[in-house]
Amino acid sequence: MKSEEKRNVLNMTEGNPLRLLLTFGIPLFLGNLLQQFYNLADTAIAGHILGDVAISEIGATSALYGLIINFAFGLNNGFALSVSRNFGAGNREELKKAVCWMSLLSFALAFALSAFFLLFRHHLLRALQVPSDIIPGALEYLTIILAGIPFTMIYNYESSLMQSVGNSVTPLLLLSFSTVLNIFLDIFFMGQLDMGVRGAAIATVFSQAVAVIIGLFYLVRHYAWLSFGKNEFRAGFAFVRRMLAQGFSMALMSAIYNLGSVILQGSINALGQVYIAAHVGSRRIAEFFFTPGVAIGSAVATFTSQNYGAHKNERIKAGIGSAILIYFIWWIFAMIITFTAVEDVLAVITGSDNPDVIGWAARYLRISVPLIPPMSVLVILRNALQGMTHPILPLTCSALELSGKAVFALFIVPLYGYAAVCICEPSTWIICFMVITLGSLRYRKEFLKGEAS
Repeated sequence: MKSEEKRNVLNMTEGNPLRLLLTFGIPLFLGNLLQQFYNLADTAIAGHILGDVAISEIGATSALYGLIINFAFGLNNGFALSVSRNFGAGNREELKKAVCWMSLLSFALAFALSAFFLLFRHHLLRALQVPSDIIPGALEYLTIILAGIPFTMIYNYESSLMQSVGNSVTPLLLLSFSTVLNIFLDIFFMGQLDMGVRGAAIATVFSQAVAVIIGLFYLVRHYAWLSFGKNEFRAGFAFVRRMLAQGFSMALMSAIYNLGSVILQGSINALGQVYIAAHVGSRRIAEFFFTPGVAIGSAVATFTSQNYGAHKNERIKAGIGSAILIYFIWWIFAMIITFTAVEDVLAVITGSDNPDVIGWAARYLRISVPLIPPMSVLVILRNALQGMTHPILPLTCSALELSGKAVFALFIVPLYGYAAVCICEPSTWIICFMVITLGSLRYRKEFLKGEAS
C-alpha cells in the first residue's frame, strides 16, 4: 500500500486488539461525545432563550429524528461492512465495487427517505400524540429537519466509508467543526434573530451541509485509491443484494430499537408538557452516558469485519473482551455523576426551575444508569455478530426491544405514568442481554477458531 494510503487507514488485522480498539474508538467516542455535548448545548440554549415550551416542541419529535438518524447511521455502517471485509482481505477489485455501490445506494436512499417522511409528517405528529398547544412549533421544527435528511445521510456515508478502512480521526474533525458551527448558529438564530425553534432546525441542517461539502472534497483528495469507474457499476445482482441485506440488517437493528422509542415517546407526549421536558433532559444526559456504546459498537463492527475478511477469527473474542472492559471503566464515571451531581447538571441543561421536571429526570437516570453493563454487552455482541455476517440474532434482540417498549407504551405507561417509562428500557436490556449471550454460544467455535457453526 502506498504511503498516502497508509496515512489514512488502520489495518486492524494485526496488533493488540485493545490498543487497536482504543486507537480507532477514541476518535469515535470523542465525536459522539461532541455530538452529545451539542445536544446538551442545543437543549440548554433553547431552554434558556425560549423556555420550557420550546424544549417540549423540540423534544416531542426527538425520538422520530433519532429514528431517522440511527437508520441512516445503521444503513451506511452496514454497507461499509463490505468495504471493511474486502479491505481486510486485500481484495482491491471487490473493494472498489463495494465503494461504488455504497455510494450509489446511500445517495439514492437519502432523497427517498426525505421525501417519504416529509409527505407523512402531519400523520407522524398525530401518531406521536403531540399536545395540540405545541403542534405548530413541533411541525415547523420537524419539517426543516426532514428536509435536511440528505445532508445527514451523506455525512454518515462519508464517515462510514472512512471508518471502514480505519480512519476515525477525520470524521471527528468534521463533526467538531459542524458542532461548533451549529452552536454559534443556534445562539444567533434563536437569540439575535428571534427565530424560535425554526432557528434551531436551520442551524442543524446548515452546519451538516457545510460538513458534507468539506467531507466530499476530502474524500476526492485523499481517497483517490477508492475511486471507481463504470466497470464497478456492473457488479452482479448477488453482490448488490448482499450489500442491501447488510445495510438494511444494520439499519433495521437501529431502527427497530428507535421505533420502540418513537412509540414510547407517544405515550410520554400524552402525559403532558412537564413529562416531555423531563424526558428531554434525562435523555440528553443518558445519551451522553450511552455514547461509548455507539463508538465501541462501530469499532467492534469494523474490527470484527476486517478480521473476518482476513480469516483471523481468533482475534475477535479478544476484541470483544477489550471492548467490554473499555465500557465498564466509563460506566464507573457515569455512576459517580448520576449519584452525586445529576440534579445540578439537569438544571443547567434544561434551564428549568420546575422541581417536577428535574425530579422525574433524575429518577429516570438513577434507574437506567446502574443497568448500563448488560446494555453494553448487548451492543458489543450485536455489532460483532453483524461484522461476522450473522444478522438474525441481533435483529431478534432489536425486535424484542421494540416489543417491550410497545407493551410499556400501550399498556403500562397509561396506568403508572412516567414511573413506568423509567423502568422500560432497563427491563428490555436485561431480557435482550440474556438472549444474545445465550444465543452467541451457537457461534463459539467460529469466535475461537474460525470454524463455521
